[in-house]
Amino acid sequence: MRKSILLLLCSSFFLASCWDWGRKPGEPVNYQKVWGYKPVYTTDTTLLKILSEAPRTMKNPGKIYVKDNLIFQNDIGYGIHVIDNSNPSQARTIGFIRVNGSSEMSIKGNYMYVNSYNALVVVDITDWQHVREVKRVANAFQQGVQGGGGYQYYYIPPPEHGVYYECSGFVMTPGTIQSGWVRDSIYNYNCYYN
Repeated sequence: MRKSILLLLCSSFFLASCWDWGRKPGEPVNYQKVWGYKPVYTTDTTLLKILSEAPRTMKNPGKIYVKDNLIFQNDIGYGIHVIDNSNPSQARTIGFIRVNGSSEMSIKGNYMYVNSYNALVVVDITDWQHVREVKRVANAFQQGVQGGGGYQYYYIPPPEHGVYYECSGFVMTPGTIQSGWVRDSIYNYNCYYN
């Protein structure tokens, strides 16, 4: 009985979240142009290079992995922050591993497994200040966008929250990668970045 009630409540929540409360059933949708973001693509393969860099400001905090006295935290779309945690009360960022298009990572031994756009990359982090790409498995993940929970979003998130971004009818030309976003007018039926 409890499971049935829980299932009914969850179903009601999901159905209600899809309903356009501002219009009546059968009434036409009022699509309009709004300011938002369109993805920018390039064929510049230097964006795929994995590099150790100086610390930088976190843009899109992601998953965390702890290894010895270091914390590795994903900055979704950009790479991995390296944080010195030898004194937990004064943890500080000491470096950055640039992995454009990243959102997931795992570490086993001295190897970091991370996505770079749609590829799975194995990175030797024995000396995290001089990382080395060991292997790249092309097309290991869905081409172009990531999906989860019914949403789709790009490997590099839009530059600000609370905006529409172009996501409908997404097709990426083979050999291109997303390099960023450009502010432009788009229709309000596109995706919304909370």
